[in-house]
Amino acid sequence: MKKRMVSMILTAAMMGSVLSGCGNKAAQQDNAGGEGSGGANTYTMFMRSTYVNWIKELKWYDAAEEATGIHVEYVEGPDDFNDVYAEVDQRIISGTLPDAVMTKLAQTNVYGPQGAFADLAPHIQKYAPNLQKYIDANPDYKALVTDDSGAIYGLVKESPIFTDYLGYRADHLEKAGVDADSIKTVNDFTEAMRTLKAFYSKDNPNYYPLDGRENPIRFAAWFGCPSSISPEASNGIYINHQKDGSLDIMDEKAYTMVETMKTWYDEGLINPEFAANTRTEGDWEAAMINGNATFEYDFYNRPQWFMANGGTDADPDYQMGVLGMFQDESGAVMKGTTNVKYNEECVTAVNAKCSEDKIKTILTFIDYFYTEEGLTVANYGVEGESFETQSDGSKKFIVDYTKEEATPEGEKRWSFLGDRFTVCRPIDNEAFFAWNAPLIADAAARINTEENLMEAVNVKYTVEQTEELSNLVATVFDAEISGIVSFVTGNKEFNADTWKAFQEEMNGLGLSRIEEIQLEAYKATFGN
Repeated sequence: MKKRMVSMILTAAMMGSVLSGCGNKAAQQDNAGGEGSGGANTYTMFMRSTYVNWIKELKWYDAAEEATGIHVEYVEGPDDFNDVYAEVDQRIISGTLPDAVMTKLAQTNVYGPQGAFADLAPHIQKYAPNLQKYIDANPDYKALVTDDSGAIYGLVKESPIFTDYLGYRADHLEKAGVDADSIKTVNDFTEAMRTLKAFYSKDNPNYYPLDGRENPIRFAAWFGCPSSISPEASNGIYINHQKDGSLDIMDEKAYTMVETMKTWYDEGLINPEFAANTRTEGDWEAAMINGNATFEYDFYNRPQWFMANGGTDADPDYQMGVLGMFQDESGAVMKGTTNVKYNEECVTAVNAKCSEDKIKTILTFIDYFYTEEGLTVANYGVEGESFETQSDGSKKFIVDYTKEEATPEGEKRWSFLGDRFTVCRPIDNEAFFAWNAPLIADAAARINTEENLMEAVNVKYTVEQTEELSNLVATVFDAEISGIVSFVTGNKEFNADTWKAFQEEMNGLGLSRIEEIQLEAYKATFGN
């Protein structure tokens, strides 16, 4: 991350001399933007190759192109995200940008003012009235994409709001005599795992009730100590960790979390490799499928994934379920952490060399997805083909999720997985989760409510703040995880004194500085 940011800034410093020579060179390059890049109703766009392949399979995308009369010719980039952004750097230097590119907000903040990307603000007012209404109605979005001069160099993709789900083997609980509805608190959860351990480990020494992959420090929300930010304070590493890895070690409840996880480890309730942060994704998946674990806390659709990827083959009784949100001892809901609404890694920027007509074409296509018709097409498809309108005005899918998502690669399908980047557009969260197998759709209807979910916010950082944070976060976050893992596994003595020393050590590495920068940026973003 450090090398990438330094590279970006160094490249920006070169832009004054580089951009002056781009115009003539660009006209000689394949896929270069500007006057000659396709017809009046066509534009080219550079994008991650996997996304291009997915777009080619989408029936609703074809319907959108037919409705607008605009066709997008995609230029396939690498599959790895960092490689995609690196190629954007190189295309700017070489003058080979297509009409539009998939980039990230940090790049538009650097290259836009230097002249590589078009300021879209005046063009949106002229050619994208529905997008303009969206910007005006969403001040958080406007603050994110607009710079101090009022320019907009990139449009950010809206994302579905996720929280992780606590999936479990329902058949395991039933056989062991554990009532899922009785698990209300973390203490209830611990007691349930003790019952399961006693029941299943007699015949299976490889059984651990709780298993997972990679970073095991993902339970802060259960204890009320995730990272957070507000006009008053910044607590913990919030940047890039609003959901995954979210933790405020200065909160006294973080001590309780570590203490509880240590109990899980000492009693064999959590897989020791998972607790030690050495568990691979494949090992975790195998354990859940083969009956060596009962609980997993991960991405929302993982319970269904286990059902569809070997669970029922391994055991005819195999049945996954999803627990509701935990409560504290007073009955208050322990809200789950969520991702931010706007994905700053999936941004559409427009080549500054594009003609007025080309920019109009690009914005006209994007604007369609901010109309009622375009929203329906992107989130539900075509009425009578993929959905029907019910008597109460709601929409219901009439195509089968499992069948459509199992369509062979390269074939057209109905698919409404809005977490994938297709075009900048609003997301209908209800539609997104309804487009799932019943197990997940039902869980989402229960869990994804305002009462159960925290709100994550996009905070806009300057280039200088981003550079400093990238260096600090890379060091402090890894040190936090490593330190907590050492406490949990017993490699380091855990008590009030060692915990206080750990907190001080993290502040010394830069945690307090991270919190300071985050708060400064938050206030600048939202004018507090």
